[in-house]
Amino acid sequence: MEFTVINSDVGRFSRDDDNHNDSGASSTRKFEDVSCLDLSCSNILHIANLCLISSTNLTSLKLPVNRIDKICNLDAYTNLVELDLSHNHIKQIENLQGLVKLRRLTLNHNPLTNVQNLDTQRNCLEMLDIGYCKIADYKFTLYLRKFTNLISLIVEGNPWQTEPIYSERTFILSIVQSLLVYNNKTITVEERKEALDTHSQLIAMLEKNDNKWKRMSVDEQLRLERMAGRKDAFLDGIPEGEDVDFNVNVFRNTTVEQVLIENSRYGIHNVYRGYADSFRRLITEITEAAETSRGIRARLVDEFHCDLRQLIDGGVDESRKCVSEFAEYKKRVKCDLSAGTGDGVSPSTNADSACGRFGEKTRLTWLTLMGHEDQLSRKITKMIGELRDVLEKQIVEFKQLVNNRFCMLQRQQNIFLQFILEYAVSSVQSDDINNRISRVSQFTNDISQCMESQASQVERAELYITKSASKWLDDVFDKLNSEEFQRNRRKISEIASFIRSQNETLKRTQS
Repeated sequence: MEFTVINSDVGRFSRDDDNHNDSGASSTRKFEDVSCLDLSCSNILHIANLCLISSTNLTSLKLPVNRIDKICNLDAYTNLVELDLSHNHIKQIENLQGLVKLRRLTLNHNPLTNVQNLDTQRNCLEMLDIGYCKIADYKFTLYLRKFTNLISLIVEGNPWQTEPIYSERTFILSIVQSLLVYNNKTITVEERKEALDTHSQLIAMLEKNDNKWKRMSVDEQLRLERMAGRKDAFLDGIPEGEDVDFNVNVFRNTTVEQVLIENSRYGIHNVYRGYADSFRRLITEITEAAETSRGIRARLVDEFHCDLRQLIDGGVDESRKCVSEFAEYKKRVKCDLSAGTGDGVSPSTNADSACGRFGEKTRLTWLTLMGHEDQLSRKITKMIGELRDVLEKQIVEFKQLVNNRFCMLQRQQNIFLQFILEYAVSSVQSDDINNRISRVSQFTNDISQCMESQASQVERAELYITKSASKWLDDVFDKLNSEEFQRNRRKISEIASFIRSQNETLKRTQS
């Protein structure tokens, strides 16, 4: 057979039931409906064209003894329980994230060098066959240690070496403790006890490392949550904790550092600490205002979504009542047409009259439903506008507070730097006028550059906060308006489809 890919012909060729000779639409339909598909020994090069198979029906896919070199195009098959890719040319386990129910994975006789990218299957994988691959060390066992439901593992035929040779089984049993079968041989109670006793120190070390990683994971999660909270409050553009003191940069300035070192006993350090404490107080006020603003914004948005949900639910109930009334009217019309009038009026005349009334009722229903939707859309638009007004006012007040605090901060830094400059200039005692002028010029230039640097740093922090607040406001309402536009279009489309179907019913009745 020539090299090929998965297609309907290959699918029909692979079927071993009595209907595999069917052709045309019937055969294609049967190919779509299969739950277990075996395409072994089909010279398949790539996993492609699986759209021919229903992703919800397929639970077992077997592709052994082919020419496949990459795992791909399987994400849609979330119900797949068994996957066999043995005897192929696959070098890496990948692209299996969508197989959330996979229990049996067979990959023996492939040039695999590692076991990876199976995190999605950590709680569902029961059998893994990676025998006769190219795995050269035992690192994969540390990865499989986390697979709590893995009960069968086949690894024989890989190129690792252990001393003594019989210790391989005991070593792996001690690490992957969920196993019940190893290399197709049942694990006895005595074997498991021996493995745990032999490698008790290793197990203790692994458990200690697991606990360490768990703690690190918790710390990292808390750090990420804190970062997310600071971002939501527009605070990730200003320092926190020990970094909250911008004056650290001032202290690193040559002139400031020299004055602080040479005059520590004259209270200069107390002056510095006073300005640093004042700076921290201003930053704290900004931080608290940002956190308060975040809380207010979150509460307003949550309340809006609750009110919006109630409003939409009320609109849906109103539309349902209208449709229910129409459905009842439709039933009565059908009953009248079936029974006839019995008053001497011809059936065709009676039918025409009933269809006319039905058409008028359909038109009124259309107008009523559209009126409901139009009214609902206006209410939602008004709610969005009112929320924007409230949030804009809150954001403006927050920006004003931030601007005020940063201005105070900038003034205090400049006063401190001016104080340092005056003290440094007054301390120059050289008799050489040229040397005195040179040092004063150096102090002045140094402090001026520091002032500019500090001003730029403070301005960047303030600009970040104000821009972030404005962007947040725009993003929130762009999303709300987009969602309302899509909801409105979807609702109108549903109404149009409903009325169209009723008109088609009317035409069929008339004919």
